[in-house]
Amino acid sequence: MPMRTSAAGKRLIVLDGDSFVIGGERFRLKGIDAPELHQVCRDAQGKTWGCGKVARQVLVKMLSEPRLTCESVATDQYNRLLATCNTIRSPDIAADQVRGGMAISDDFYGIRTYGDEQDNARQAKRGIWQGAFVSPAGWRALNTSQKTVAPGVFH
Repeated sequence: MPMRTSAAGKRLIVLDGDSFVIGGERFRLKGIDAPELHQVCRDAQGKTWGCGKVARQVLVKMLSEPRLTCESVATDQYNRLLATCNTIRSPDIAADQVRGGMAISDDFYGIRTYGDEQDNARQAKRGIWQGAFVSPAGWRALNTSQKTVAPGVFH
C-alpha cells in the first residue's frame, strides 16, 4: 500500500540531486539517477563544473516549494523510500530534474520512465547534456576519489 508523506512542518535535508530526508525518513526519487554530490561533468567547451552540486541545488529549490508531498511504494537496497514527489508548482519533481538535465532516466527493468524528458534535455543540451559526463552509476562504480573528471559522454 502506498505511503504518502507531507513535508509540512518537518525538517528537510537534501543530500544530492535525487535523495533527501523528510522528518527523519530517507527518500530517493523513483525513476531517475542524478549525479553524485561530488561528481563533476564537462561543459560544451570541455571545462569541468560541479554537476553533482548543481543537481543538489536545483533539487533544494524544487523541494522548497509549497505543499511538498511524496508517495512511496517500495524501498531500495539502502532502505530509502522510493518516491514520486510533487509540489504546488510541479506535478512530478523527478520529471523536472530529468527535463532540466540534472538527472537521467533510470531504466528499471528496461522501462525508461522519463525517456521523453531525457531525450528533450539531451536535444536542448540542458544541464549535464551540454557536454561530457559519466552516468551517475558509472561514476559510482569507477570513482576512487571525491573528485573525478568525466572522461566521456554517457549515451
